[in-house]
Amino acid sequence: MITATILLTVITKAKAQQGFYAGAQGASQLSAMFNENDADRPGADYKSKLGATYGLNGGYNFNRHMGIGTEVTYSRTKQRYIDNSVSYTQKFRYLKIPVMFTYNTNPDRKFMFTAKAGPQIGILLGSEITGASNSAMNGSTKDQYKKLTLGAMAGAGIRMHMLNNIYLDAGVHLDGTISNTEDGDYKGYAIGRAKTHDLNGSLEVGIKYFF
Repeated sequence: MITATILLTVITKAKAQQGFYAGAQGASQLSAMFNENDADRPGADYKSKLGATYGLNGGYNFNRHMGIGTEVTYSRTKQRYIDNSVSYTQKFRYLKIPVMFTYNTNPDRKFMFTAKAGPQIGILLGSEITGASNSAMNGSTKDQYKKLTLGAMAGAGIRMHMLNNIYLDAGVHLDGTISNTEDGDYKGYAIGRAKTHDLNGSLEVGIKYFF
């Protein structure tokens, strides 16, 4: 009986990080819509403000260490602009979907190192200016930005075995766009304007269940 119990425990541990998993995650993040032309313009400045992301994740581990996964994350970002005598807050809402390679160290231990990285698409759900010193500027700016962006993400952290097949994740999450977030055809942008990139860094916490 004792031998059978030990054998069952070993088999359970061996499978704990192998196969399908599903989970949820959330994070607070700092963001920047970086444009070289804006950064170099005299009298212009912008300040990152805290935003939030949350969503669901899932994937498949080929073995106890490596796998492939995806996330569907709702991301709220905002940035405060100061352009000489004008100031305003630009807000964005994106749905972000990466396809990522995942890795973890020894799953038999209470704590393990994890890493993830891969390409990502961003779907613009909304964009608006609020709190402008010139109230006429407040309102939707969605037509000024691309509806779809291409980028990349990466993350690393610690995973803790909590109970049976349930694990707690905590770590750093970074993502950004490679393509231009602004719509170059928008008539308000100058010809030859540099690309604008959405850059984000966050502290992420999540939970996973391995089937």
